[in-house]
Amino acid sequence: MRLMRMLWRCLLCMLLSTVALAHEVEVARLTVAPVQDDVQSVRAVPAGDWSAVDAIRYEQTASWWRLQLAPGTRISSDWVLAVKEVYDAELVAYLPPDYRPLPISGFDSNRLQIGSRHRLALTLPAQYALQPVYLHLVDGRHQPMRVSAAPLLDYVAEDLARVRYTSMILAALFLLGLVAAIYSVALRRWHLLLFAFWVLTAAIYVMVMSGEIVAFVHDAGLLRHSMRLLSVSINIGLVAVYFFIIQFLSIPDHYPRVARLMYAILIGSVALLGLLIVDPGSSFGNQANNIAVIALALLSLGVAAARARAGSMQGWFFLAGWGVLSMAGTLRAGYFLQLRGTPDWLEVLHPAAQVFGALVLVLATARAARYAEREMQVARSVARTDPLTRLPNRSRLDRDLGELMLQADQGGQPLCVLFLDLDHFKAINDRHGHAVGDRCLVMVGNLLRRHVRASDLIVRYGGEEFVIALDGAGRERGIAAAETLRAAVEETGKEIDGRRIGLTVSIGLGDYRSGDRVETLLARADAALYCAKREGRNRVAVDLL
Repeated sequence: MRLMRMLWRCLLCMLLSTVALAHEVEVARLTVAPVQDDVQSVRAVPAGDWSAVDAIRYEQTASWWRLQLAPGTRISSDWVLAVKEVYDAELVAYLPPDYRPLPISGFDSNRLQIGSRHRLALTLPAQYALQPVYLHLVDGRHQPMRVSAAPLLDYVAEDLARVRYTSMILAALFLLGLVAAIYSVALRRWHLLLFAFWVLTAAIYVMVMSGEIVAFVHDAGLLRHSMRLLSVSINIGLVAVYFFIIQFLSIPDHYPRVARLMYAILIGSVALLGLLIVDPGSSFGNQANNIAVIALALLSLGVAAARARAGSMQGWFFLAGWGVLSMAGTLRAGYFLQLRGTPDWLEVLHPAAQVFGALVLVLATARAARYAEREMQVARSVARTDPLTRLPNRSRLDRDLGELMLQADQGGQPLCVLFLDLDHFKAINDRHGHAVGDRCLVMVGNLLRRHVRASDLIVRYGGEEFVIALDGAGRERGIAAAETLRAAVEETGKEIDGRRIGLTVSIGLGDYRSGDRVETLLARADAALYCAKREGRNRVAVDLL
């Protein structure tokens, strides 16, 4: 929780700094091919051949761009032009005053620049800050790259806040992924491993998109394949997490057609994976991936809303957690589809939504697993409890009596078993009806509870038969306890529900002997019970074998 509080404080600071440091940068694209593909020819192009745009993106021809601070910008120090979401694009920058070619790349770990790799930063001396900067986009993807500007000191402060924020996001994601994996193993909810894998891919996504991967990977060859790593991880992560979501919301059980549609989209995403591995800059592959993200998000949100209206807590949890992330992801994909790039506020909110969504779904899964375990325990208890008398039934006798016998054997303590049978019970049912017979059984069950200790075992063996195991009691104590029970049943059973019943009980006693099994101990107590029956009922008999 402390990590989450720090994360939200950092988020607020980032949003405030983004608003405070927003400066207008005029971005223009050269619409005609220059006479020669060099900066001198580009600078000589008439103003009418430049077209204002929102962001930079790769063009097949004349991929030249002009960046310039808005007229009237107050200049009192050096400035920084920052291009974000450059990724693996290769550019050549031409800065005033001499406009010499400067090859630049987002994943070039050898290039020195102001601040982190979150932005591709170009420093402008104060005396040249209002002059245009030219960019030649040699190679890249059709994904838009937005441009911002700030005074040098403001940019450094903003960049430091951005690095801290990204570090918090990564720490939270790795922690949540670890927690999800631990929950999966501890709770045996193996589909949660799919979610844990998605959290890992989300961390990789943040590392690549923010440029932090440059700080971890210094090999230039590996860095060139960073976008391939991103394409592979994000597609595998999406497939994993939506398989998890389908199970989390129980979509096949409630909406089988929607489940089949989502499975089809996921299969298509797997097919896209091969294309993006070969060509991570593929316009078709990236746009199709964005469309798939939007479709899956909207389908999931629709199902979650329907499940929430039906009273499902899983639906509400999904809307609270994944709904925020889905909306942020949908907005981001929408900006990409419009070729406008990610706005600064969404760049801050999207990773925070990933952490929030992961946290909520981990907690929801743990809650669901806890309730499922509790329901399973209740079901097991019900299955082992007699519904009429609320006593343990015969299914628990072997286990619980076996444990008492083991404790008696190890501790050298005595143990005796009482086998009880209600006398002439069939006649009572025939004369007074089964409702009265049931009242007799309930009455005897309550008497047994009152006259034995919590450590003793009471079981309704079946029909009108009961078994009691007296922990730590030898033959003499067992006989005394049996006589007390017999007398209590005789006294209480004289009249039930205003009817004269005259209920009595016969009891057979068997004491534990070293080497006994559950079957042999019960057999001796049962033999003693039949002896009590033969001798006239309403009495206690002891096994003499």
